[in-house]
Amino acid sequence: MTTINKEATVITRVQSAWQSIEIRHHPRFGHQLVIDGDLQISESDRSYNVAMVSPLIMLGSFGRVAILGGGDGGVLRELLDMDRDQNRDLEKAVMIDIDEEVTRLSKQYLSGLCGDAFDHPKAEVVVGDVFEYIETHTKLDGVIYDLTIDPIRENQSRREFLADLMQKVAGSLKSGGMLNMQCCGTQPFDVETGVSRQEIMADIHAALEHEFTGFVEQRVFIPSYGEAWTFLAGHRV
Repeated sequence: MTTINKEATVITRVQSAWQSIEIRHHPRFGHQLVIDGDLQISESDRSYNVAMVSPLIMLGSFGRVAILGGGDGGVLRELLDMDRDQNRDLEKAVMIDIDEEVTRLSKQYLSGLCGDAFDHPKAEVVVGDVFEYIETHTKLDGVIYDLTIDPIRENQSRREFLADLMQKVAGSLKSGGMLNMQCCGTQPFDVETGVSRQEIMADIHAALEHEFTGFVEQRVFIPSYGEAWTFLAGHRV
Protein backbone atom coordinates (compact mmCIF):
# COMPACT_ATOMS: atom_id res chain seq x y z
CA MET A 1 0.00 0.00 0.00
CA THR A 2 2.52 2.57 1.17
CA THR A 3 5.98 2.90 2.69
CA ILE A 4 6.54 2.26 6.38
CA ASN A 5 7.32 5.01 8.87
CA LYS A 6 10.75 4.99 10.52
CA GLU A 7 9.18 5.74 13.93
CA ALA A 8 7.69 2.23 14.02
CA THR A 9 9.45 -0.58 15.89
CA VAL A 10 9.29 -4.26 14.93
CA ILE A 11 7.39 -6.49 17.36
CA THR A 12 7.66 -9.73 15.42
CA ARG A 13 8.74 -10.88 11.99
CA VAL A 14 7.65 -14.07 10.20
CA GLN A 15 8.66 -15.48 6.84
CA SER A 16 5.67 -17.45 5.57
CA ALA A 17 5.54 -19.65 2.51
CA TRP A 18 4.38 -16.61 0.57
CA GLN A 19 5.90 -13.44 1.98
CA SER A 20 7.71 -11.62 4.76
CA ILE A 21 5.27 -10.42 7.44
CA GLU A 22 6.01 -7.94 10.19
CA ILE A 23 3.95 -6.59 13.02
CA ARG A 24 5.22 -3.15 14.01
CA HIS A 25 4.18 -0.63 16.62
CA HIS A 26 3.95 3.07 15.87
CA PRO A 27 3.57 5.60 18.71
CA ARG A 28 0.70 7.40 16.93
CA PHE A 29 -0.88 4.76 14.69
CA GLY A 30 -0.70 1.69 16.94
CA HIS A 31 0.14 -1.79 15.74
CA GLN A 32 0.78 -2.13 12.01
CA LEU A 33 0.80 -4.92 9.45
CA VAL A 34 3.75 -4.76 7.05
CA ILE A 35 4.17 -7.22 4.18
CA ASP A 36 7.37 -7.41 2.15
CA GLY A 37 8.36 -4.02 3.55
CA ASP A 38 5.08 -2.41 2.48
CA LEU A 39 2.69 -0.98 5.09
CA GLN A 40 -0.74 -2.56 4.69
CA ILE A 41 -2.77 -1.10 7.56
CA SER A 42 -2.51 0.23 11.11
CA GLU A 43 -4.86 0.11 14.06
CA SER A 44 -5.56 3.80 13.45
CA ASP A 45 -6.99 3.07 10.00
CA ARG A 46 -10.57 2.04 10.62
CA SER A 47 -11.57 4.57 7.94
CA TYR A 48 -10.08 2.22 5.34
CA ASN A 49 -12.27 -0.68 6.42
CA VAL A 50 -15.40 1.45 6.69
CA ALA A 51 -14.82 2.68 3.13
CA MET A 52 -14.52 -0.90 1.91
CA VAL A 53 -17.92 -1.95 3.23
CA SER A 54 -20.08 1.19 3.28
CA PRO A 55 -21.25 1.06 -0.40
CA LEU A 56 -23.06 -2.19 0.41
CA ILE A 57 -25.64 -0.01 2.16
CA MET A 58 -27.04 0.66 -1.32
CA LEU A 59 -28.00 -3.00 -1.65
CA GLY A 60 -30.36 -2.86 1.32
CA SER A 61 -30.05 -6.43 2.58
CA PHE A 62 -27.25 -8.74 1.45
CA GLY A 63 -27.02 -12.46 2.04
CA ARG A 64 -23.51 -13.57 1.03
CA VAL A 65 -20.42 -11.42 0.72
CA ALA A 66 -16.89 -12.50 -0.19
CA ILE A 67 -13.84 -10.53 0.92
CA LEU A 68 -10.90 -11.19 -1.38
CA GLY A 69 -7.79 -10.63 0.71
CA GLY A 70 -8.15 -8.57 3.86
CA GLY A 71 -6.34 -11.15 5.98
CA ASP A 72 -6.02 -8.72 8.89
CA GLY A 73 -9.77 -9.10 9.51
CA GLY A 74 -10.59 -5.40 9.66
CA VAL A 75 -12.92 -5.42 6.67
CA LEU A 76 -14.56 -8.59 7.95
CA ARG A 77 -15.23 -6.93 11.31
CA GLU A 78 -16.78 -3.82 9.72
CA LEU A 79 -19.05 -5.97 7.57
CA LEU A 80 -20.24 -7.97 10.57
CA ASP A 81 -20.76 -4.78 12.58
CA MET A 82 -22.81 -3.27 9.75
CA ASP A 83 -25.03 -6.33 9.72
CA ARG A 84 -25.45 -6.23 13.49
CA ASP A 85 -26.16 -2.50 13.72
CA GLN A 86 -28.36 -2.18 10.61
CA ASN A 87 -30.05 -5.60 10.29
CA ARG A 88 -28.75 -6.30 6.79
CA ASP A 89 -29.74 -10.00 6.82
CA LEU A 90 -26.19 -11.20 6.24
CA GLU A 91 -26.04 -14.97 5.89
CA LYS A 92 -22.29 -15.45 5.51
CA ALA A 93 -19.20 -13.27 5.23
CA VAL A 94 -16.37 -15.25 3.67
CA MET A 95 -12.82 -13.92 3.86
CA ILE A 96 -10.37 -15.59 1.48
CA ASP A 97 -6.64 -15.07 1.97
CA ILE A 98 -3.80 -17.26 0.77
CA ASP A 99 -1.59 -16.72 3.80
CA GLU A 100 -2.89 -18.03 7.12
CA GLU A 101 0.08 -16.44 8.90
CA VAL A 102 -1.38 -12.99 8.20
CA THR A 103 -4.61 -13.99 9.89
CA ARG A 104 -2.83 -15.64 12.81
CA LEU A 105 -0.63 -12.62 13.51
CA SER A 106 -3.50 -10.19 13.05
CA LYS A 107 -5.64 -12.11 15.50
CA GLN A 108 -2.79 -11.96 18.02
CA TYR A 109 -1.61 -8.36 17.54
CA LEU A 110 -4.25 -6.37 15.62
CA SER A 111 -7.33 -6.94 17.74
CA GLY A 112 -7.98 -3.20 17.52
CA LEU A 113 -8.89 -3.83 13.89
CA CYS A 114 -10.28 -7.35 13.74
CA GLY A 115 -11.81 -7.71 17.22
CA ASP A 116 -13.37 -11.19 17.47
CA ALA A 117 -14.50 -11.21 13.82
CA PHE A 118 -12.66 -14.44 12.97
CA ASP A 119 -14.75 -16.31 15.56
CA HIS A 120 -18.12 -14.81 14.61
CA PRO A 121 -20.79 -17.40 13.69
CA LYS A 122 -21.52 -15.62 10.38
CA ALA A 123 -17.84 -15.48 9.42
CA GLU A 124 -15.96 -18.05 7.37
CA VAL A 125 -12.21 -17.85 6.81
CA VAL A 126 -10.87 -19.66 3.76
CA VAL A 127 -7.14 -20.14 3.35
CA GLY A 128 -6.71 -20.37 -0.39
CA ASP A 129 -6.52 -18.75 -3.80
CA VAL A 130 -9.04 -15.92 -4.23
CA PHE A 131 -9.07 -16.38 -7.99
CA GLU A 132 -10.05 -20.01 -7.64
CA TYR A 133 -12.74 -19.05 -5.13
CA ILE A 134 -14.52 -16.55 -7.36
CA GLU A 135 -14.36 -18.97 -10.29
CA THR A 136 -16.16 -21.64 -8.27
CA HIS A 137 -18.75 -19.56 -6.38
CA THR A 138 -21.74 -17.74 -7.82
CA LYS A 139 -24.79 -15.73 -6.78
CA LEU A 140 -22.87 -13.59 -4.31
CA ASP A 141 -24.49 -10.35 -3.19
CA GLY A 142 -21.19 -8.57 -2.77
CA VAL A 143 -17.48 -8.92 -3.47
CA ILE A 144 -14.95 -6.74 -1.64
CA TYR A 145 -11.59 -6.68 -3.38
CA ASP A 146 -8.80 -5.90 -0.91
CA LEU A 147 -5.77 -7.04 -2.90
CA THR A 148 -3.24 -5.62 -5.30
CA ILE A 149 -4.30 -4.10 -8.61
CA ASP A 150 -0.89 -4.85 -10.13
CA PRO A 151 -0.34 -7.91 -12.37
CA ILE A 152 0.60 -11.11 -10.58
CA ARG A 153 2.17 -12.69 -13.68
CA GLU A 154 5.14 -11.51 -15.69
CA ASN A 155 4.51 -10.06 -19.15
CA GLN A 156 0.95 -9.08 -18.22
CA SER A 157 -0.21 -5.49 -18.20
CA ARG A 158 -2.28 -4.03 -15.39
CA ARG A 159 -5.18 -3.53 -17.77
CA GLU A 160 -5.07 -7.18 -18.91
CA PHE A 161 -4.84 -8.43 -15.33
CA LEU A 162 -7.77 -6.31 -14.18
CA ALA A 163 -9.94 -7.13 -17.20
CA ASP A 164 -9.56 -10.87 -16.59
CA LEU A 165 -10.06 -10.49 -12.85
CA MET A 166 -13.17 -8.31 -13.05
CA GLN A 167 -14.78 -10.63 -15.55
CA LYS A 168 -14.40 -13.41 -13.00
CA VAL A 169 -15.70 -11.21 -10.18
CA ALA A 170 -18.73 -10.29 -12.28
CA GLY A 171 -19.41 -13.98 -12.90
CA SER A 172 -19.50 -14.63 -9.15
CA LEU A 173 -22.07 -11.91 -8.45
CA LYS A 174 -25.83 -11.84 -8.77
CA SER A 175 -27.26 -9.38 -11.25
CA GLY A 176 -27.25 -6.09 -9.36
CA GLY A 177 -24.67 -7.40 -6.90
CA MET A 178 -21.92 -5.05 -5.82
CA LEU A 179 -18.17 -4.92 -6.17
CA ASN A 180 -16.17 -2.58 -3.96
CA MET A 181 -12.41 -2.28 -4.33
CA GLN A 182 -9.43 -0.32 -3.12
CA CYS A 183 -7.66 1.44 -5.97
CA CYS A 184 -4.78 3.78 -5.22
CA GLY A 185 -3.76 6.96 -3.49
CA THR A 186 -5.05 10.37 -4.48
CA GLN A 187 -1.70 11.97 -5.22
CA PRO A 188 -1.12 12.72 -8.94
CA PHE A 189 1.77 10.23 -9.09
CA ASP A 190 2.74 7.22 -7.01
CA VAL A 191 5.87 8.16 -5.08
CA GLU A 192 7.55 4.75 -5.46
CA THR A 193 6.69 3.84 -9.05
CA GLY A 194 6.06 7.21 -10.67
CA VAL A 195 2.87 5.85 -12.26
CA SER A 196 0.12 8.45 -12.48
CA ARG A 197 -3.15 8.09 -10.60
CA GLN A 198 -4.93 8.99 -13.85
CA GLU A 199 -3.37 5.97 -15.59
CA ILE A 200 -4.26 3.59 -12.76
CA MET A 201 -7.87 4.75 -12.59
CA ALA A 202 -8.19 4.56 -16.38
CA ASP A 203 -7.07 0.92 -16.28
CA ILE A 204 -9.58 0.13 -13.52
CA HIS A 205 -12.50 1.80 -15.30
CA ALA A 206 -11.59 0.04 -18.56
CA ALA A 207 -11.72 -3.31 -16.75
CA LEU A 208 -15.08 -2.55 -15.13
CA GLU A 209 -17.04 -0.72 -17.80
CA HIS A 210 -18.43 -3.78 -19.60
CA GLU A 211 -19.47 -5.66 -16.46
CA PHE A 212 -20.46 -2.96 -13.97
CA THR A 213 -22.46 0.25 -13.77
CA GLY A 214 -23.52 2.94 -11.31
CA PHE A 215 -20.02 3.69 -10.06
CA VAL A 216 -19.43 5.40 -6.73
CA GLU A 217 -15.95 6.73 -5.94
CA GLN A 218 -14.78 7.53 -2.42
CA ARG A 219 -11.65 9.39 -1.39
CA VAL A 220 -11.01 8.71 2.27
CA PHE A 221 -8.12 9.87 4.43
CA ILE A 222 -6.14 6.98 5.95
CA PRO A 223 -4.15 8.19 8.98
CA SER A 224 -1.03 6.03 8.74
CA TYR A 225 -0.83 6.47 4.95
CA GLY A 226 -0.74 10.23 5.40
CA GLU A 227 -3.05 10.71 2.42
CA ALA A 228 -6.51 9.99 1.11
CA TRP A 229 -7.08 6.68 -0.64
CA THR A 230 -9.40 5.95 -3.56
CA PHE A 231 -12.15 3.32 -3.37
CA LEU A 232 -14.52 2.41 -6.21
CA ALA A 233 -17.83 0.54 -6.13
CA GLY A 234 -20.17 -0.59 -8.89
CA HIS A 235 -23.20 -2.80 -9.52
CA ARG A 236 -23.00 -5.84 -11.76
CA VAL A 237 -24.95 -5.28 -14.97
